[in-house]
Amino acid sequence: MELLSFILDLVLLGMIIWFVFTWLVSRHLERQIGSVVQDLDQERLIPLTVEVDQNQYFCYNTITKDFVCQGHSLKEIVDRFKQRYPDKSAAIYDGDETAVRTLKSQLKDLDENRGSI
Repeated sequence: MELLSFILDLVLLGMIIWFVFTWLVSRHLERQIGSVVQDLDQERLIPLTVEVDQNQYFCYNTITKDFVCQGHSLKEIVDRFKQRYPDKSAAIYDGDETAVRTLKSQLKDLDENRGSI
């Protein structure tokens, strides 16, 4: 009987830990999503759709479809975006699958290099 009681206690403890963990993660995600929605609503964040043509990336506002900037690399895109929209941020949201993957890879490389400086 003691073994059964011990196993039931462990199962109950595991369920409580799982519930608390799930609740904490969902609260964190809700706050992050709320922050992104607020930034979009207040036009502080511009979601970008990316197209590529002859090794040049063209970025458009996903919502308005307006041209935003272009560049041969993520660094060039970021520099040109900041020149045009110094008080805003951007997020690659959609577009050519290969271009999005390439730019996200460049972002990872930039982040790693920034950490080693």
